[in-house]
Amino acid sequence: MTAPPIRRLFSRRITRTLLTPHPVEHYVRSLGVAWSDDPTGATVVAVDRPVADVTVLTLRLPAGVPRPAPGGALEIGVVIDGVVHRRHYSPVDPASRADGLATIAVRRHPGGAVSEYLWADAAAGMRLLLGNPAGEMALPEARPADVLLVSGGSGITPMLAIASTLAAERHCAGGEPGAVRERGASDGPGRVAWLHYARRVQDVPFRDQLRELSRAGIDVRVVPTAEGSTPDGLAGHLSAEHLEAIAPWHRDATVFLCGPEPLAGGLEETLGAERFSGVLRERFTASTGPVPDGDGGTVTHLRSGVTARNKGTTLLEGAEAAGLSPQHGCRMGICHTCTAVRRSGTTRDLRTGEVDATPDCHVQICVNAPVGDVEIEL
Repeated sequence: MTAPPIRRLFSRRITRTLLTPHPVEHYVRSLGVAWSDDPTGATVVAVDRPVADVTVLTLRLPAGVPRPAPGGALEIGVVIDGVVHRRHYSPVDPASRADGLATIAVRRHPGGAVSEYLWADAAAGMRLLLGNPAGEMALPEARPADVLLVSGGSGITPMLAIASTLAAERHCAGGEPGAVRERGASDGPGRVAWLHYARRVQDVPFRDQLRELSRAGIDVRVVPTAEGSTPDGLAGHLSAEHLEAIAPWHRDATVFLCGPEPLAGGLEETLGAERFSGVLRERFTASTGPVPDGDGGTVTHLRSGVTARNKGTTLLEGAEAAGLSPQHGCRMGICHTCTAVRRSGTTRDLRTGEVDATPDCHVQICVNAPVGDVEIEL
């Protein structure tokens, strides 16, 4: 029996699962496989810069690499000055895309290492590291009948994947004559409305795709917050009037949210705390609480031999302050790139406030802080 080629071996879903929490490329690179031979990388096949601060990349994914569910994200890594930087980007494509390609959009942030690098240097043929799919939010397999999407800024990308998937499945009553949903939770056609907020309409990428979605029966409104208004007069920040204008049925809808904290706060105020608790959400930043007074301790980094006092920060921040450079990606507790083994001691998960002292336990150092003395494999 002939052994499978390394490219096939490392691309298999079971291999990627067994090597969790780190993506396959973490181990491939540690074995000394050359960058050009890395079987887990994605290749840039096309680059577009449709607006002043967005780089759109079309990537060819390796065979066997699972595409994220609509709304989910790919972990992308780039090497800048010898250092691997990882970020998460949501493909905008429908789930039905089957040509091995994925389209992502990278918003340029002044001083942002990855976004500035891709804006300046991304070109066809560039190789990118590729980790495991990630994300807090995804379109359920059992499609909800009524869907309300709310997004702002770069939150457009996961919503575009969700809306495009529903359009491809002929989810909406207002689409082409005779269109019916091919899958879903109810027998009748569904309703989809999407409120996207941006400073100006001309700043929004993928406007052609948004128009196509409108023709498929999805009610899309790009609401300017700085200048102008929609044709029916919507402007400014999210309000109850906006929701009533686009989706008077929203009280029974499944709501998806991706955008900055002020947008999330506005939606919570409009829906109420109980209703907001059921919103499916992808966050721009980690939702963590403060380190309580009295937490902290001496952290012994076993691999490096460095011992340092942590006065009340995450294990990642404490290690960096001690001069170490642990691997990390999202710094949000999503990608697991920073996972390390806590050999002894107690840590607090800042997302939930829970403490744990299980010996030899994997912890995400970007969202865990020491409670007393800790020994960790870093």
